Amino acid sequence: MDLGEHYPCLNVKNLAASIDFYTRLGFTMLEDHSAENWAILQHNNMVVCLFQEIIENNLINFRGGDIEAIVTQAEENGLAFSQPATQEVDGSWSAEIVDPDGNHIYFNTFADEREQYVKTGRLIDY
Repeated sequence: MDLGEHYPCLNVKNLAASIDFYTRLGFTMLEDHSAENWAILQHNNMVVCLFQEIIENNLINFRGGDIEAIVTQAEENGLAFSQPATQEVDGSWSAEIVDPDGNHIYFNTFADEREQYVKTGRLIDY
């Protein structure tokens, strides 16, 4: 099952303080959307997404995968999703599952991301 690329998404209390922390740790800014309370930073092949007041829980976000196929195959393997495969108003597809320890795993892919992932095998160059 090809889940796509994965990124840890962190629920932060203070985005500016978190950006400062991660840049001091050696991360560089990939996307700065501070005005919208989120940012994406990178260190080598590690990408971390920071969200202030957008997500409730830290989670792993898989992008680039075929959401409907992932959900179908996972359900055939006996897993239940807390949010089934759904097309969002922005045109992306999403689904969410929670692991036995309560960790959230979120799948979200836009059509152009899926095309890029299938073509290149990645969404972010590192």
